[in-house]
Amino acid sequence: MTTFKREEKSPARQALQTFLAFVVLFLLYAIAVQVTEIDLGTLQSENRQTQLVNVLRFLADPDVTNPDIIDPLFVEETEPFNLTDVSLNTLNLIVETIFMALLATTIGTLLAIPVSFLAARNLMLEVTSPLASFMLGLALLPLGGGLGWLGASQMVAFARNFNQQPLTAVIMLLVTGAVGWALLRFGPPIVSETQRPSSGTAVAIAKVVVLILLTLFGLALLVAVGQAAGTWLTDTLTALAFPVGSFSVNFSFVGNFFKIAADFLSLVLPAFTALLAGFVALLIGSRYGQEAVLRLTGTPARLLTAVCTFVGTAVLVFGTGVVLNWLYQFDNPANWTWIPALIVGGLAAVGSLLVAPKRPFGIGLAIYTIARGIFNTLRSIEPLIMAIVFVVWVGLGPFAGVMALTLHTIAALGKLFSEQIEGIDEGPIEAINATGANRLQMIVFAVIPQIIPPYIAYTLYRWDINVRMSTIIGFVGGGGIGFLLSQSIRLLRYRDASVMMLAIAIVVSLLDYLSANVRRRVI
Repeated sequence: MTTFKREEKSPARQALQTFLAFVVLFLLYAIAVQVTEIDLGTLQSENRQTQLVNVLRFLADPDVTNPDIIDPLFVEETEPFNLTDVSLNTLNLIVETIFMALLATTIGTLLAIPVSFLAARNLMLEVTSPLASFMLGLALLPLGGGLGWLGASQMVAFARNFNQQPLTAVIMLLVTGAVGWALLRFGPPIVSETQRPSSGTAVAIAKVVVLILLTLFGLALLVAVGQAAGTWLTDTLTALAFPVGSFSVNFSFVGNFFKIAADFLSLVLPAFTALLAGFVALLIGSRYGQEAVLRLTGTPARLLTAVCTFVGTAVLVFGTGVVLNWLYQFDNPANWTWIPALIVGGLAAVGSLLVAPKRPFGIGLAIYTIARGIFNTLRSIEPLIMAIVFVVWVGLGPFAGVMALTLHTIAALGKLFSEQIEGIDEGPIEAINATGANRLQMIVFAVIPQIIPPYIAYTLYRWDINVRMSTIIGFVGGGGIGFLLSQSIRLLRYRDASVMMLAIAIVVSLLDYLSANVRRRVI
């Protein structure tokens, strides 16, 4: 056997390489200094030093209290702890900033958790399927999504008829819940451990469909009940307001919360149902496509693969063309929708005839790549830019800031969560798979217990980040204390700005202390 020895470098060659490395680093830093326009001479300018000292003195003397206010009854006494208007506005806006970050972190975390599993490489690499299976699922995806959207929209529209009849809506909601419980309690089970005849399978499928429709109808009725209850609570609690000093305290925000929650459910129910129905259609198409292609051999299997590939590719190209036409409004939309869909679908079908029908393709790797690409794209866009877009959409205020922070939180936490999944111990996964568990059981019992503590830690850390980001988003009208801070800086009111910076520092420190205690108890 021939062995190869690694050639040892001579001392002279090593010294030359080291010298060249230092030269390259020197040139790199020299270019960096030139590009950043560093001029140390300005540090020695007496005029600029005077300006710096004045600014630092203003910042070191925040305008928190006003000791010069004199009580009209006792002229000789003062009120040293009377807060200024700047301090009161800062307190109000810092509370708004905290709750902006809280809402954005909560919503972003809930949406990032399921998406993070799609961006975990170790889970998605194992997902493979024949070409016909994936293409049939892709073809059924828009069909399921469209039916889900239509069904949920109709349910919400029907439930709106009961907005002025809350008692009727409550009765119908109770009846719907009772019918759903009876279907689950009695009759053939949805999942059977033994093989059952075709009639039993049909009954189980019909039972699932009825339960889904009842759930949609119940949620739609819940929207009507929530809107009516929110309006009633708002009016009632506003009337029960009581004065405390110079303020009026009422709990009308509780009623407003119910109303906003109902409006939010009404808004997201069609979209969520469409997403869920599309996913179910994708799974059904993939399963039956795989079973069909595995049962067939030879020419029938190739023909089935070609047909599924044609339909799936045509649907994908057509959908892409519709989105492009919506963005750019082409003069002849057919050149971007139907025509390329038929051409590309036909070419893909011909190409699929050359592929073994039962050959597994790495569908999971493609999904992983797309998910990571979306995360990287969203993270590359600063929340400040997102806030500008949302301000145009919903107007100035904290709502735009919450939406911008939520979108950036989904991207950031999705990446962190997925990387945490990739770093879990593979031992529990192998042990669960050895028992014959399916993929869902493997995730529930082997993956989720390992990721709960770091997920909580990342979520708390993200809340801290969102509080600090809220101050920057306010510069473009996204709500929070940032808008007032930007105004103070532009008007050269450094004492006012110092109050706000002090409040931000205190809040961030308290959140860091709180999150550290929570992490210590959980992890």
